[in-house]
Amino acid sequence: MDEEVLMRFEFAKGLACEVGNVIKKGGKDLKWTKEKSGFYDIVTNVDVEVENKLKERISLAFPNDVVFGEETGMNEKDKPDNYMWVIDPIDGTTNFSKKIPHSCVSIAITYNAKPLAAVVFDPFMNELFEAVKGEGAFLNGEHIYVSKLDELENAVVNTGYQYSAVHMREKVLEDYESFFGKVRAIRIFGSAVLDLCYVGAGRIDGFWEYELKPWDMAAGALIVEEAGGVVMDLFSDEFNIYSKSILATSPTLLSQMLKILKRG
Repeated sequence: MDEEVLMRFEFAKGLACEVGNVIKKGGKDLKWTKEKSGFYDIVTNVDVEVENKLKERISLAFPNDVVFGEETGMNEKDKPDNYMWVIDPIDGTTNFSKKIPHSCVSIAITYNAKPLAAVVFDPFMNELFEAVKGEGAFLNGEHIYVSKLDELENAVVNTGYQYSAVHMREKVLEDYESFFGKVRAIRIFGSAVLDLCYVGAGRIDGFWEYELKPWDMAAGALIVEEAGGVVMDLFSDEFNIYSKSILATSPTLLSQMLKILKRG
Protein backbone atom coordinates (compact mmCIF):
# COMPACT_ATOMS: atom_id res chain seq x y z
CA MET A 1 0.00 0.00 0.00
CA ASP A 2 1.31 3.44 -0.95
CA GLU A 3 2.48 5.28 2.18
CA GLU A 4 0.88 8.56 1.10
CA VAL A 5 -2.48 6.85 0.66
CA LEU A 6 -2.12 4.84 3.88
CA MET A 7 -1.35 7.98 5.89
CA ARG A 8 -4.48 9.71 4.58
CA PHE A 9 -6.58 6.58 5.00
CA GLU A 10 -5.69 6.14 8.67
CA PHE A 11 -6.34 9.83 9.29
CA ALA A 12 -9.72 9.55 7.53
CA LYS A 13 -10.80 6.62 9.72
CA GLY A 14 -10.12 8.49 12.93
CA LEU A 15 -11.75 11.64 11.62
CA ALA A 16 -14.89 9.81 10.43
CA CYS A 17 -15.40 8.26 13.87
CA GLU A 18 -14.80 11.60 15.54
CA VAL A 19 -17.37 13.51 13.50
CA GLY A 20 -19.72 10.53 13.64
CA ASN A 21 -20.09 11.17 17.34
CA VAL A 22 -20.91 14.80 16.56
CA ILE A 23 -23.66 13.60 14.21
CA LYS A 24 -25.10 11.24 16.79
CA LYS A 25 -25.19 13.90 19.50
CA GLY A 26 -26.37 16.60 17.11
CA GLY A 27 -29.52 14.68 16.28
CA LYS A 28 -30.72 15.23 19.84
CA ASP A 29 -30.61 19.01 19.47
CA LEU A 30 -31.41 19.76 15.83
CA LYS A 31 -31.87 23.50 15.66
CA TRP A 32 -32.98 24.17 12.10
CA THR A 33 -33.29 22.85 8.61
CA LYS A 34 -33.57 24.63 5.30
CA GLU A 35 -34.04 23.71 1.68
CA LYS A 36 -30.77 23.70 -0.25
CA SER A 37 -31.69 23.41 -3.90
CA GLY A 38 -35.31 22.41 -3.92
CA PHE A 39 -38.06 20.83 -1.87
CA TYR A 40 -36.35 17.44 -1.61
CA ASP A 41 -32.85 18.61 -0.72
CA ILE A 42 -32.37 19.93 2.80
CA VAL A 43 -29.40 20.83 4.96
CA THR A 44 -29.21 21.04 8.74
CA ASN A 45 -27.00 22.95 11.13
CA VAL A 46 -25.21 19.68 11.89
CA ASP A 47 -24.38 19.11 8.19
CA VAL A 48 -22.64 22.47 8.10
CA GLU A 49 -20.88 21.97 11.44
CA VAL A 50 -19.55 18.56 10.47
CA GLU A 51 -18.40 19.61 7.00
CA ASN A 52 -16.58 22.64 8.42
CA LYS A 53 -14.85 20.41 10.95
CA LEU A 54 -13.88 17.90 8.24
CA LYS A 55 -12.48 20.57 5.93
CA GLU A 56 -10.60 22.31 8.73
CA ARG A 57 -8.98 19.11 10.01
CA ILE A 58 -8.09 17.79 6.56
CA SER A 59 -6.67 21.11 5.40
CA LEU A 60 -4.50 21.40 8.51
CA ALA A 61 -3.15 17.86 8.17
CA PHE A 62 -2.74 17.90 4.38
CA PRO A 63 -2.57 21.54 3.26
CA ASN A 64 -1.81 20.72 -0.38
CA ASP A 65 -4.84 18.46 -0.80
CA VAL A 66 -8.15 19.56 -2.30
CA VAL A 67 -11.32 19.12 -0.24
CA PHE A 68 -14.57 18.74 -2.18
CA GLY A 69 -17.59 18.85 0.11
CA GLU A 70 -21.33 18.64 -0.42
CA GLU A 71 -22.19 21.82 1.46
CA THR A 72 -19.23 24.07 0.64
CA GLY A 73 -17.98 22.86 -2.73
CA MET A 74 -14.33 22.71 -3.70
CA ASN A 75 -11.31 24.75 -2.70
CA GLU A 76 -10.06 27.23 -5.29
CA LYS A 77 -6.65 25.55 -5.30
CA ASP A 78 -8.05 22.52 -7.10
CA LYS A 79 -5.49 20.86 -9.36
CA PRO A 80 -6.07 17.70 -11.40
CA ASP A 81 -2.93 16.04 -10.03
CA ASN A 82 -3.73 16.72 -6.37
CA TYR A 83 -5.10 14.33 -3.84
CA MET A 84 -8.77 15.26 -3.50
CA TRP A 85 -10.98 14.38 -0.53
CA VAL A 86 -14.62 13.94 -1.53
CA ILE A 87 -16.72 14.30 1.61
CA ASP A 88 -20.36 14.08 2.59
CA PRO A 89 -20.85 15.22 6.20
CA ILE A 90 -24.23 13.48 6.49
CA ASP A 91 -25.49 11.24 3.74
CA GLY A 92 -29.15 10.66 4.54
CA THR A 93 -29.92 14.14 5.87
CA THR A 94 -33.68 13.69 5.51
CA ASN A 95 -33.47 10.56 7.67
CA PHE A 96 -31.29 12.44 10.14
CA SER A 97 -33.67 15.42 10.29
CA LYS A 98 -36.56 13.07 11.14
CA LYS A 99 -34.48 11.15 13.70
CA ILE A 100 -34.48 8.01 11.55
CA PRO A 101 -31.16 6.33 12.53
CA HIS A 102 -29.91 5.61 9.02
CA SER A 103 -27.28 8.07 7.85
CA CYS A 104 -23.50 8.30 7.75
CA VAL A 105 -20.38 10.34 7.15
CA SER A 106 -18.56 9.52 3.90
CA ILE A 107 -14.94 10.23 2.97
CA ALA A 108 -13.23 9.22 -0.28
CA ILE A 109 -9.58 9.97 -1.01
CA THR A 110 -9.04 10.33 -4.75
CA TYR A 111 -6.17 11.04 -7.11
CA ASN A 112 -6.92 12.30 -10.61
CA ALA A 113 -10.58 11.84 -9.61
CA LYS A 114 -10.08 8.08 -9.05
CA PRO A 115 -10.93 6.76 -5.56
CA LEU A 116 -7.93 5.24 -3.80
CA ALA A 117 -9.38 4.90 -0.31
CA ALA A 118 -12.82 5.10 1.25
CA VAL A 119 -14.21 5.41 4.76
CA VAL A 120 -17.92 5.37 5.62
CA PHE A 121 -19.07 5.50 9.24
CA ASP A 122 -22.62 4.93 10.42
CA PRO A 123 -22.62 6.23 14.01
CA PHE A 124 -26.09 4.87 14.78
CA MET A 125 -25.15 1.26 14.00
CA ASN A 126 -21.49 1.81 14.94
CA GLU A 127 -20.43 0.38 11.59
CA LEU A 128 -17.22 1.43 9.88
CA PHE A 129 -16.95 0.45 6.21
CA GLU A 130 -13.54 0.91 4.62
CA ALA A 131 -11.54 0.07 1.54
CA VAL A 132 -8.21 0.82 -0.11
CA LYS A 133 -7.70 0.19 -3.81
CA GLY A 134 -6.39 -3.33 -4.29
CA GLU A 135 -6.66 -4.26 -0.60
CA GLY A 136 -10.26 -5.45 -0.24
CA ALA A 137 -13.25 -4.04 1.64
CA PHE A 138 -13.98 -4.32 5.36
CA LEU A 139 -16.72 -3.76 7.92
CA ASN A 140 -15.47 -3.21 11.46
CA GLY A 141 -12.23 -4.94 10.52
CA GLU A 142 -13.79 -8.00 8.88
CA HIS A 143 -13.64 -8.72 5.14
CA ILE A 144 -16.90 -8.16 3.27
CA TYR A 145 -18.02 -9.48 -0.09
CA VAL A 146 -20.90 -8.87 -2.45
CA SER A 147 -23.74 -11.37 -2.69
CA LYS A 148 -23.16 -14.59 -4.63
CA LEU A 149 -26.85 -14.84 -5.53
CA ASP A 150 -27.36 -15.65 -9.19
CA GLU A 151 -31.16 -15.64 -9.49
CA LEU A 152 -32.75 -12.21 -9.70
CA GLU A 153 -36.10 -13.49 -8.45
CA ASN A 154 -34.51 -14.07 -5.04
CA ALA A 155 -32.76 -10.70 -4.92
CA VAL A 156 -33.43 -7.69 -2.74
CA VAL A 157 -32.64 -4.58 -4.76
CA ASN A 158 -32.46 -0.98 -3.69
CA THR A 159 -32.88 2.41 -5.29
CA GLY A 160 -33.51 6.06 -4.48
CA TYR A 161 -35.39 8.87 -6.14
CA GLN A 162 -34.77 11.99 -4.08
CA TYR A 163 -32.67 13.81 -6.69
CA SER A 164 -34.17 12.30 -9.83
CA ALA A 165 -37.83 12.64 -8.82
CA VAL A 166 -38.31 15.94 -10.65
CA HIS A 167 -36.19 15.61 -13.81
CA MET A 168 -36.42 11.86 -14.40
CA ARG A 169 -39.80 11.00 -12.96
CA GLU A 170 -40.94 8.76 -15.83
CA LYS A 171 -37.66 6.83 -15.99
CA VAL A 172 -37.66 6.27 -12.23
CA LEU A 173 -41.25 5.00 -12.24
CA GLU A 174 -40.60 2.76 -15.25
CA ASP A 175 -37.58 1.21 -13.55
CA TYR A 176 -39.50 0.61 -10.35
CA GLU A 177 -42.41 -0.99 -12.18
CA SER A 178 -40.07 -3.11 -14.32
CA PHE A 179 -38.72 -4.86 -11.23
CA PHE A 180 -42.20 -5.78 -9.95
CA GLY A 181 -42.58 -9.55 -9.89
CA LYS A 182 -38.95 -10.07 -10.92
CA VAL A 183 -37.27 -9.64 -7.51
CA ARG A 184 -38.05 -10.67 -3.96
CA ALA A 185 -38.22 -7.07 -2.76
CA ILE A 186 -37.40 -3.45 -3.59
CA ARG A 187 -36.17 -1.14 -0.85
CA ILE A 188 -35.59 2.61 -0.51
CA PHE A 189 -33.53 3.43 2.59
CA GLY A 190 -32.59 7.05 1.92
CA SER A 191 -28.78 6.99 1.97
CA ALA A 192 -27.01 6.23 -1.32
CA VAL A 193 -23.65 5.84 0.43
CA LEU A 194 -24.98 3.23 2.86
CA ASP A 195 -26.89 1.53 0.05
CA LEU A 196 -23.60 1.03 -1.78
CA CYS A 197 -21.90 -0.21 1.39
CA TYR A 198 -24.76 -2.67 1.88
CA VAL A 199 -24.16 -3.99 -1.65
CA GLY A 200 -20.52 -4.45 -0.70
CA ALA A 201 -21.53 -6.33 2.45
CA GLY A 202 -23.96 -8.60 0.57
CA ARG A 203 -26.98 -7.21 2.41
CA ILE A 204 -28.43 -5.79 -0.80
CA ASP A 205 -28.04 -7.62 -4.09
CA GLY A 206 -28.17 -4.56 -6.37
CA PHE A 207 -28.52 -0.78 -6.25
CA TRP A 208 -29.19 1.84 -8.91
CA GLU A 209 -29.95 5.56 -8.89
CA TYR A 210 -29.74 8.65 -11.08
CA GLU A 211 -28.51 12.24 -10.67
CA LEU A 212 -26.27 11.55 -7.72
CA LYS A 213 -23.19 13.66 -6.94
CA PRO A 214 -19.54 12.65 -6.41
CA TRP A 215 -19.94 12.68 -2.61
CA ASP A 216 -22.86 10.25 -2.92
CA MET A 217 -20.85 7.69 -4.89
CA ALA A 218 -17.07 7.99 -4.58
CA ALA A 219 -16.56 6.13 -1.29
CA GLY A 220 -19.33 3.60 -1.77
CA ALA A 221 -18.29 2.73 -5.32
CA LEU A 222 -14.78 1.79 -4.21
CA ILE A 223 -16.14 -0.30 -1.34
CA VAL A 224 -18.37 -2.24 -3.77
CA GLU A 225 -15.50 -2.84 -6.20
CA GLU A 226 -13.11 -3.95 -3.46
CA ALA A 227 -15.81 -6.31 -2.17
CA GLY A 228 -15.84 -8.03 -5.57
CA GLY A 229 -18.75 -6.14 -7.08
CA VAL A 230 -19.32 -4.26 -10.31
CA VAL A 231 -20.04 -0.53 -10.58
CA MET A 232 -21.38 0.94 -13.82
CA ASP A 233 -22.71 4.15 -15.31
CA LEU A 234 -26.02 3.34 -17.00
CA PHE A 235 -25.57 6.20 -19.47
CA SER A 236 -21.88 5.83 -20.34
CA ASP A 237 -19.23 3.23 -21.07
CA GLU A 238 -17.20 3.94 -17.97
CA PHE A 239 -18.16 4.92 -14.42
CA ASN A 240 -16.38 7.79 -12.66
CA ILE A 241 -17.20 9.93 -9.65
CA TYR A 242 -18.84 12.53 -11.90
CA SER A 243 -21.16 10.02 -13.59
CA LYS A 244 -24.87 10.86 -13.75
CA SER A 245 -26.05 7.37 -12.87
CA ILE A 246 -24.85 4.31 -11.01
CA LEU A 247 -25.54 0.59 -10.94
CA ALA A 248 -23.79 -1.50 -8.30
CA THR A 249 -24.29 -5.24 -8.05
CA SER A 250 -22.52 -8.59 -8.11
CA PRO A 251 -21.02 -10.10 -11.27
CA THR A 252 -23.59 -12.91 -11.01
CA LEU A 253 -26.56 -10.52 -11.26
CA LEU A 254 -25.13 -7.85 -13.56
CA SER A 255 -26.63 -9.03 -16.84
CA GLN A 256 -30.04 -9.59 -15.27
CA MET A 257 -30.08 -6.11 -13.69
CA LEU A 258 -28.98 -4.51 -16.96
CA LYS A 259 -31.66 -6.32 -18.92
CA ILE A 260 -34.34 -4.68 -16.81
CA LEU A 261 -32.79 -1.23 -16.44
CA LYS A 262 -31.89 -0.89 -20.11
CA ARG A 263 -35.05 -2.69 -21.23
CA GLY A 264 -32.88 -5.12 -23.19
